Amino acid sequence: MGCNNLVRADNQPVGGIEYFSADGVHIMQITVPNKGTLIPQHSHAYDHTTLVTSGAVKVWQDEVLTGEFVAPTAVYIKAGVKHTFETLEDNTSLYCIHNISRKGVVEVLEEHQLVGEE
Repeated sequence: MGCNNLVRADNQPVGGIEYFSADGVHIMQITVPNKGTLIPQHSHAYDHTTLVTSGAVKVWQDEVLTGEFVAPTAVYIKAGVKHTFETLEDNTSLYCIHNISRKGVVEVLEEHQLVGEE
């Protein structure tokens, strides 16, 4: 099953996102309260790393399931690769680490939002 068959969970992360920057490094922290929550598919203009600091996730890259990752671990994502995460445990925390020294912002190439079934 590709990640296109997944449906957005009702309880998405809200207010659990913080941004930090130092020396061209941008860190985005996401804490997801419920297992089964999807972080919508997106891609970036450069390679980056996502740290799983608590809980566990399934990861798809270019709609191919690349595995389950249990904290503490890092997930490497190449430039231009669409990726999405599904939380496997409640209170999963992810830290997305980006080098923003090129343009001063996190460069998103594409973003795909998930919607509920009708």
